Amino acid sequence: MVDKKRRIARNPKSKIPSQKADEWINQGGIDPEISTSQPSSEQSKEEVGTGKSVSKKYPHRISFDLSDAQYKRLKWSSFDSNRPMNVILREAVEEWLKAHDY
Repeated sequence: MVDKKRRIARNPKSKIPSQKADEWINQGGIDPEISTSQPSSEQSKEEVGTGKSVSKKYPHRISFDLSDAQYKRLKWSSFDSNRPMNVILREAVEEWLKAHDY
């Protein structure tokens, strides 16, 4: 019978993480690809410079299911009225809430 070779290569001992990487992790470093140094379009230069936190206009996100027919009608109404679908849906939710005294 033929001996099978190991299919998993062993890690060489020379690839031990450097001390600098450990220090960076312990300091709570942020991945440079994730962090953005540019201010968002919603934040003004003064707010970014002072470090003030600016809340989003719509901080909560909801998803729900639509039938194909409903989605197409919503898409067409958005196109015809030149308004985003989110605006139309927010108005519909607001009307429902007001009609039910919320």
